[in-house]
Amino acid sequence: MQRNISLVKARYLDQVIRLNVMKRTSIAIIGHMPADKNFLGMSGDSTTDSPLVQSYNYTRVVTPDLYLADHVAYLKRELEIPKKDTFSVWEMSMCAVLLLATHLRNHGFDVVTANYIDSDNAVDTFDRLKVFDPDIVVLATTFILTRKHMATFAKRVRDELPDSWIVAGGHHIHTTLIYMDEEEQKRYLSQTKVDGFVNDSQGEAALLSICKEFPNIKKLKAVPNLVWRDPMGDIHVNQRIPETNDINSTVINLSSIEEGSVIHIRTARSCSFKCAFCSYPTIAGSLALMDLDNVIAMLHQAQDVGVKAMFFVDDTFNYPDDRFEQLINRMLDENIHITWYSFLRCQYVNERLVEKLAKTGCAGVFLGVESGSDLILKNMKKGAVTRFYRDGIRWLKQNGILTVGSFIVGFPGETTETVSLTKSFIEESELDYYFIQPFYYLHHTPVHKKAGRFGLKGSGLMWTHDTMNWHQALGHLGDLFLEIENSTFVNPDYTLWEVAYLRSKGMVDEEILAYRKKINRMTANQMKNYAVSNADSTSREFSTADIQ
Repeated sequence: MQRNISLVKARYLDQVIRLNVMKRTSIAIIGHMPADKNFLGMSGDSTTDSPLVQSYNYTRVVTPDLYLADHVAYLKRELEIPKKDTFSVWEMSMCAVLLLATHLRNHGFDVVTANYIDSDNAVDTFDRLKVFDPDIVVLATTFILTRKHMATFAKRVRDELPDSWIVAGGHHIHTTLIYMDEEEQKRYLSQTKVDGFVNDSQGEAALLSICKEFPNIKKLKAVPNLVWRDPMGDIHVNQRIPETNDINSTVINLSSIEEGSVIHIRTARSCSFKCAFCSYPTIAGSLALMDLDNVIAMLHQAQDVGVKAMFFVDDTFNYPDDRFEQLINRMLDENIHITWYSFLRCQYVNERLVEKLAKTGCAGVFLGVESGSDLILKNMKKGAVTRFYRDGIRWLKQNGILTVGSFIVGFPGETTETVSLTKSFIEESELDYYFIQPFYYLHHTPVHKKAGRFGLKGSGLMWTHDTMNWHQALGHLGDLFLEIENSTFVNPDYTLWEVAYLRSKGMVDEEILAYRKKINRMTANQMKNYAVSNADSTSREFSTADIQ
């Protein structure tokens, strides 16, 4: 323990000396690090390998040379693309990285970014970061799903950049700390070995204050929403004051984007809907909308720098519907035509509007259908019925806009009959792609308040209610995967991103479809060859909570 404290003190002293000389804090932002290597080695014994295959059944495939491979990494190898060359879904410029980099640069800080670090690019990326020699390293955790994943991410960065002050923030940090008291928050910080957590659903203000005050210990103690370790090894939980930042203060500057990039941007924060299974509105607060003038300015800039495609990451991009139509009309009036993708709610589009979307460059949409049963949609508080989705999908396909449908199996009220309705919907609606995830029970979602009504018990993936349990739901998921023929299952971790990314790399839709079908055949074979029970197949880590 004494040695660890000494190392922390040494880092602080070194940083104080450097900043006194340099007079300017340098910051590196890392967007993501996958939980595992792109290719995981297997033993060759099917019984021994079965649990590993089960854990990744829908997101990785068993290769002939006995690796469990990430789908896109497998495609990269099949296309004989050199390992050193970039070929990853994570290559797309993430919204959090772009936003934070813009925010800090606007306040005079030197910033470099690493959009992602995986087993293919780690050496080169860390070499570049070491040359930059950042005082502070910021870890975005939007796509971190487990504490184990977070610990792996933090340890690798600590090992490679031991003299930097590492702070993590974002979705994983906030939604994990929300369940913890102060002592548990301190323990988690200690376990991850980072120097600080930003505990807020926004966090831009806290991060800016950290960068301004660092390494002044007295001033860091006054930064709201910071959990951090001082040079003596003591961990502090600062005052919690939820941020209410003006979304227009975080307009992304795209001037440094390379031509041909695929970027993610936002025009809103949070969501005005209250879907019963979703925690996002609870976490993110009230809906905040960016001024359309700022949105249009970003789009003009994107067009000027030669962006190849963009994702609008707003949870409900086309709501409020009047604002959305104003945006589309302005894009048409101002000759903005960029290939773009977004989430879309079918109840707020019509045939005429969909025609306009296509004219502005809309190439694909993510549809949160969730169920083919109107009863389950009502239980979910989706504010829609299946007819809306059938009409919307038909209009989208008529205008050449690709559709990816998301579905949940096992939500309270689900039965074998409602699962059959979901299957029929997917088969008949002519969705281009679909994926299904099991219901995941979070206690800070609206359905928790109705738990008694449904007999809902448990937590995370392990739950039971009056009409189904998690084990049965996973069995239905596996059956649907094996039986559905008229739509193509897509990687649940990548969804629409995968298709859009592969298009950006020059693949045509027929090639992407052939690749996805091959992956799905391989998945079906591995379910058989490794005795993957339908009721045990999932890409998500099980909750350790007991079902009461």
